[in-house]
Amino acid sequence: MSGTGDVEEFAELLRELKGRTNRSYAALAARSGVSGSALHRYCSGTSVPGDYDVIARFGKVCGAGGEELLELHRRWVLADAERKRDVSRIPAAVSAARTGAVASAIPAVPAVSRGETEAVQDAETGAGVLPEPEPENLAPAPEPASAPTPWRRRPLVAVLALAVFTAGVAVALFIGKALMSSDGSDGSSGDRLLLSSRCPVVVSMGQSDACVHELQSLLARAGGELDIDGAFGPATQMRVVVFQLRTGLTANGSVDERTKRALYENDGKPLDTWTPERVTRRIREVFTEDPDRAVGIADCASYLDPLYTLPNANATRNWGVFQLYDGTLRKLGGTREQALDPVWNIRAAHRLWALTQDFSAWKACDRAYRAGSKEDKGAKETKGAKETKGS
Repeated sequence: MSGTGDVEEFAELLRELKGRTNRSYAALAARSGVSGSALHRYCSGTSVPGDYDVIARFGKVCGAGGEELLELHRRWVLADAERKRDVSRIPAAVSAARTGAVASAIPAVPAVSRGETEAVQDAETGAGVLPEPEPENLAPAPEPASAPTPWRRRPLVAVLALAVFTAGVAVALFIGKALMSSDGSDGSSGDRLLLSSRCPVVVSMGQSDACVHELQSLLARAGGELDIDGAFGPATQMRVVVFQLRTGLTANGSVDERTKRALYENDGKPLDTWTPERVTRRIREVFTEDPDRAVGIADCASYLDPLYTLPNANATRNWGVFQLYDGTLRKLGGTREQALDPVWNIRAAHRLWALTQDFSAWKACDRAYRAGSKEDKGAKETKGAKETKGS
């Protein structure tokens, strides 16, 4: 790991978050469920985790707010991409070294003297194969009598050139007509900025321009709650994933042509969902055994956002209020679409709780909730003791 560029910026933010807590790596490890040595490597920039959930738990333990966690996710995406680039360079470097070693072991073949051409290298044996020498003192062979003279070739060449030109014009007219019929314009797509030549074919994470601003405006029109700032970050990607899922597209978070057209042609509100207050009430109604703890864990997992989704390194995702993993959904007989329904998600989470009568399915958030509860209790006891002493 180079420890420079995006990796270093990622590590710098981790160090900043850790510095606020005045806690050791061991103390933070106990609260976040990540080993102290791993946290030290992440903060020093010598390693990048392959799963964002690890970093999300660390950030929450350090008291990071919603915007800070989104920035943390943005930097992790860039750092992880740099890590993958570094890894991909290793096989290439090894291959280049091996190729150089083989090339240096092959002796050079000297040039052929007496004006003959250079030796032709045999690809299998490495031996030089000399061409046959031309016979000396022989008269040049006469040209065939049937060979056409240059002036006879010209009409044929002209006809061929004209045919190629005509075919090119026909193709250009066909493409232009196709563009006009598909977009209703001459290729500029009218007021559909995302479909115009001014935007890349695929709009994706990390991009920041007018195309992303247009994308965010369309997501907001579809009912999505997000800042329209022209920067394609984790919050924008979450809304894209949900929009794709609910409109029957491949939910990969990248805005290709099909997604662009669906956004423009959408006339509903596929991103509508519950408010955090309504989610809280529903959790309390379902988790009657320990409502406060259940709400705290859901808040830790998704900020009580039913459309919250997080990607994992193995191309899976966590979904909804209680961040149900794809594998968990299969075990529960549910789908990703159901996981985004707060009613189904909360009931499914209660089914998981009922298996063990505890919150072991959310160990990191449960640990963070209990640690926060102890701190609140300690602060209240200290405040009560001071008030008693003062009276």
